[in-house]
Parts: sequence; structure tokens; C-alpha cells
Amino acid sequence: MKKIIYLSLILLVVSCRKDEKITASSIVSAEDNSIVEAEFTSIYDVADDFSSNDRRVRSGNTILPSGAIVQFSDSSFSDGDGIECTIDFGKYKNSIPKGILCLDGRFRAGILHLKTNKRYFEDGFICEIWATENDSFYAGNDEVNLSRIIGNTTINKISNIQFSVVVTGAKIENEKGTWTWNSQRTITKKLDNGPGILGDEFEITGNASGKNRKGDDFTVQIDQPLYKKIESGCARTFISGKITLTNLNSSNTIKIDYDPYNNKACDLIAKATIKNREFIYTVR
Repeated sequence: MKKIIYLSLILLVVSCRKDEKITASSIVSAEDNSIVEAEFTSIYDVADDFSSNDRRVRSGNTILPSGAIVQFSDSSFSDGDGIECTIDFGKYKNSIPKGILCLDGRFRAGILHLKTNKRYFEDGFICEIWATENDSFYAGNDEVNLSRIIGNTTINKISNIQFSVVVTGAKIENEKGTWTWNSQRTITKKLDNGPGILGDEFEITGNASGKNRKGDDFTVQIDQPLYKKIESGCARTFISGKITLTNLNSSNTIKIDYDPYNNKACDLIAKATIKNREFIYTVR
């Protein structure tokens, strides 16, 4: 049985093999992309959850905990310009837990801004959700390791089950460094569990590009749709899907498989294939 390691440790393993012409920046790009990919998909989760739910009584399967405060600057669709609000998850803390536990099993702190032009179930629905430098928005898979997140997500409804999702100006900061990212995605709901997003399942196709924490550019192509289940234990990352990451300064590629054991388990386990060598790792 292959030893489970963190992707950040792959660099140590690979660097010891002098016959391997694999650059460190390729490994860093893969790790950085896995984090930002998960975080901005999670921001989509918040937008979908909030927009498809009753904003006042939070009926349905919401992921927002009772401690999240929603404050409207425009709460009526009747004026023709949609609604706008902030979702406040509380301050980022130095003590543990550093954020508030949401019902999808993820921890969040700080503020997200959200604006929609129409109701979720109407044709032409567009939702924008964003965090700025001043919002101190943090999120992560556990109560300790939260990343600071900045950027804009725009969601356009294509059909009742399909949405175009564009991420621009994304920036992630944590103890490892700072990196940037942009993406164009299509999200298709495979299971709709009613108002709110808890219990839903969806898949993602598309591409992305970024600059890793070392300053090197990379691109990402989804080869097999990324699949996500919105339930505690599963919502932290994808249960299946495959991507190809290319580091542009060297043209080195990494293949990443989110379901290396073909069981669609909620286990945070993925596999990176580099120069025909396979490494099992845990997604942060």
C-alpha cells in the first residue's frame, strides 16, 4: 500500500532523484491550485446556497450556521435592480477554532459580499460574490489551517441545472505564501436536494490559469469533470475528477486524480502523476 503523504512533501521525494527532470515550481503549482480550486468552489457553494434559499428564514438545507450574520443594503427585487448584502462569518481569530464551523464541514471567517439581479429560479439570474482586502475573509478545511481569500466570482444561469462560473482577480494568502488564479467553469447539478445546497451534487468542467507562490505561471485543464457532494466530510474537496496542470516556464505537466482508488470516497485523498511516477497525497 502506497504511503499517504502531503503534496508539499513530494518536493523532498522528487528532489532526491537526480534523473528526474521535474522542476520544483511544477510541484508548487499543483499544491497551490488544489487549494485555490477548493476555496473558490466553496465560495460558489455559499452563493448557490444563499441564493436558492429563503434569505430571511433560511429554510431548506443551508450550509450557513446560525452565527453567520446577513445584512442587506438592498433587500427587494421589486425596485428592478436586484438585491445586495454581506454575509459576516465573524472575525478571524488567533485562537482555535480560527473561524466558524459551517454545516458543510468547512470553517470560515470574515465577510463576503453578494449581489443578484433576479431570483435564483428566474431566467437570466446572475450572482456576484466577492471579498476584498478589507474583508479579511478566511476559509479552510479545518479549524487551524485557514487561507485568506480575495477575488470575484460571477455566476450566470444557463439552465435550471447549469451555471457558468467565472473567477477573476483571485488571490490566496497563507503561511506558505501568496498566489493568484483565474478560471472559467461550467457547473452542472447532478442532484438537486431542494432549497439550499446541502445534499446537492454537481460536476465542474473548464480551465484555469494562475501564478504560483514562487511567481511561476501555470494553466489547468479539467480532463474528467470534478465531482462534488455537498455534505459534511465530502464538501471539503472533490470526490472524483482528473486535471492536467502545465507549468509554463518549463512545460512540465502533472496529472491529478481526485479518485485514485475509484471509490468516490470522502477521504481527501488524491494522486499526482509526474513523469510516470505516482504520488498519493492528502488535499489540504
